[in-house]
Amino acid sequence: MKGFKRVSTFVALVLVIVLSLTACGQDEQTQAPANEGEKPGTSFAGTYDGSAEGYHGNLNVSVELDETGKILSVAVGEDHGETPGIGDIAIEKLPKLIVEAQSLGVDAVAGATRTSDGIIGAAANALSSAGLDPAALGYVPKEVDKWKSAEYDASTMPEKVPTTDTIVIKDVKGREVSIDVPISTYALSTMDVIDFIIPILGEDAFHKLVASGNDGGNGILGYDKLYTPVVGTYMTHFGQISEHNAPFDLEMILAQDPDVLIVNSAMQAHKYALEIEPQLIEAGIPIVLIDVPGKNLTASTQDTFKILGRLFQKDERAAEVSTFIDEQYSLIDSMNLDEKTDKATVYYEKGGAAEVFGSTATSLSGWGVLIDYAGGANIADPILIDAASGKGSSNTLDPEIVLEANPEFVIMSGGGWMDNHANATHSEPSYDIVNRTGWSELKAIKDGNLYNLSQAMNRSTYSFFAVIKIASWLYPEEFENIDVDAIIDEYFDRFMLTDSSVNVWSHKWDGVTRK
Repeated sequence: MKGFKRVSTFVALVLVIVLSLTACGQDEQTQAPANEGEKPGTSFAGTYDGSAEGYHGNLNVSVELDETGKILSVAVGEDHGETPGIGDIAIEKLPKLIVEAQSLGVDAVAGATRTSDGIIGAAANALSSAGLDPAALGYVPKEVDKWKSAEYDASTMPEKVPTTDTIVIKDVKGREVSIDVPISTYALSTMDVIDFIIPILGEDAFHKLVASGNDGGNGILGYDKLYTPVVGTYMTHFGQISEHNAPFDLEMILAQDPDVLIVNSAMQAHKYALEIEPQLIEAGIPIVLIDVPGKNLTASTQDTFKILGRLFQKDERAAEVSTFIDEQYSLIDSMNLDEKTDKATVYYEKGGAAEVFGSTATSLSGWGVLIDYAGGANIADPILIDAASGKGSSNTLDPEIVLEANPEFVIMSGGGWMDNHANATHSEPSYDIVNRTGWSELKAIKDGNLYNLSQAMNRSTYSFFAVIKIASWLYPEEFENIDVDAIIDEYFDRFMLTDSSVNVWSHKWDGVTRK
């Protein structure tokens, strides 16, 4: 019995020591995430895969965990299609931030929000597959757009009325195109072109529309949200005929059988359209080419309206719209801004991320053309205008050049399009560029002359308003007695189906540096 007691005492002592060591070991371990339902003794050690939607397709992410659920590494697969110089910065930075913070509640990388959201969402997906709760690590799923387009119903297609005549239209490329009129149905290369059709046809711009390609801002869905409450359901007879900057779906075009396909020059639409023109001609579907923004800022929009007025046999209405736009450019011309000897210096940039210098433009392309017409002295011109890429839109300026030029105004472009309405969410630009090294000393920043314009304005029917808006910032004394915003209000009142508040045309930086 004494021997038995000694053995029992020894075993009990060993158990006490083991339990004490185990408790100490647990205290010394890195605290594991709080996850409901976690079973005692569960080991999370391993590598787990997840995926989520990025900016250009799915992002595949692998997350390595230790036995406690601590995040050891996050790796984004190399098979992504994210934008070089923008999305790949998020791919480089975010995984490290997640590991350092042991959290999915890290901030998105400025300028690459959708890529950032994709990485975080894919990491959350991987953690879920490991049996962990991403919410316990700060993950907040992005709100899903619950807007539902109407189901396609062929019986709602617009009725084809008998044609009574054939006209010949000379399109922007000088091509003589035979068109049977009147037009009962039509298709567009991209949905934003409908802003040129609405002033001419009103609600019929939607009721006669049977197909369109998409644009980079998912314009098909955006215009559906905006205009369905205004004109009624039209998506039941609508077919998508291309993705953004992609070849046309010939089969869908033939199935929708529009009387005409109207193709804008944006991206490679002209090229893609002409590739399938023989098949469309055989099917009796002519192509009319337009060019927006075109080579002539003060005339291309009006030329487009005249072509479309002829096409839809609404010449007088098209002339009325064109006259209004002519009057706005005449207003700018009357100020003789191009003759100023002390022009305001301007730096333009697309985007506005602190760590990503977005593209700029010379006075020969894009927003640079509008800034030049508004009387701005573009600081990019002396450096880039004579370069081979001077007429392009992918130029950037060395950060030191911007600091040395010390512009009086900084103008950004970015943000949504026709998205300031009940069925969409609009957010203000972050103005993250003010956090760049040395930027707080720029004259433009010190004086609060940092502005953002809605990105699509320069290639739209509203480019005249963008020019006036810029000029009013650069030379406020010239516009002292002019209500600039009343100009776009009048345009919408006279020619559109909504008021001008459906788009946020511009923002002015509020002077607060965000970090």
